Amino acid sequence: MTAEVIDRQERRKRRTRQAIQAAAFDLFAERGYRETTINDIAARADVAPRTVTVHFPAKEELLFDAEPFTLDGLTSRLAARQPHESALEALRDWMATTMTEVETEGSELDARFWERRALRAHIINTEPELRGRARASYYPFEQVLAEAIGHDLGQSGSPLIPRLAALSAVAGLRELYESDEAQAVRAPPSAAELLKLVDQVIRFARAGIEGARLRRQELARMTSCWVARVIAT
Repeated sequence: MTAEVIDRQERRKRRTRQAIQAAAFDLFAERGYRETTINDIAARADVAPRTVTVHFPAKEELLFDAEPFTLDGLTSRLAARQPHESALEALRDWMATTMTEVETEGSELDARFWERRALRAHIINTEPELRGRARASYYPFEQVLAEAIGHDLGQSGSPLIPRLAALSAVAGLRELYESDEAQAVRAPPSAAELLKLVDQVIRFARAGIEGARLRRQELARMTSCWVARVIAT
C-alpha cells in the first residue's frame, strides 16, 4: 500500500469522525444530550451505527475527543519560557497560539469549533457524571501550572498561593464559555473575541499573586519593625 493511499485513507477517516461529531453536536443542541442516541447520530451523519461506535466507543467520547488544549502542550510551553517570562504569560501565549491554530486549520467542519465548544461546556456542566470527568481531567493542568507559578515565586508548587493561582486560572478558562461575558459575544465567536476573556482570567490570577506578594512584604516589614522595637527597649 503506497503512502498516497494511506494518506487518503487517513483523510477519509478524519472526515468521517468530524462528520459524526458534527452530527452529534447538532442533535445535542436540538434534542439534548441524554435524548440523543447512537442510532440518531448515525442517521444524521449518514453512516452505520457500527461506524459511530468504531470511532467513538461511548457517547461521552464525542465530547472528550480530540482536545486541542493538551497537557503536553502546556507543559512544553511552560518549560520553554524565556528567563523573564512568567508562568501566566506563558499560559496566555499557549492559549492564544492553540486558539489560532484551531481557527486556521481550514476545515469546513472546524469552522464551527467555538460554537460546538460552548455547547460542549454547557452539556458537561449540566450532566453530573460528565462534569466530574471533565474536572478530574483538569487537575494535572493545575499541578503543572502551580509548579511553574511556584518557580516564579522562588518556591515549589505546593504552598497555597501558587496552588490557588493555578486553580483560579484553570477554573476560569474552564468556565469561560458559560460566563455572561461569553454569552454576550456574537455567535459564532472568534478566537480574538474569546482571547479577550482569557485575558480577564489571566489578570485575575495575576492580581491574586501580586496581592499575596504585597501582603507578604507588608508582614515582613511589620515583623522587622516589631523586632527593632523589642531590641531598642
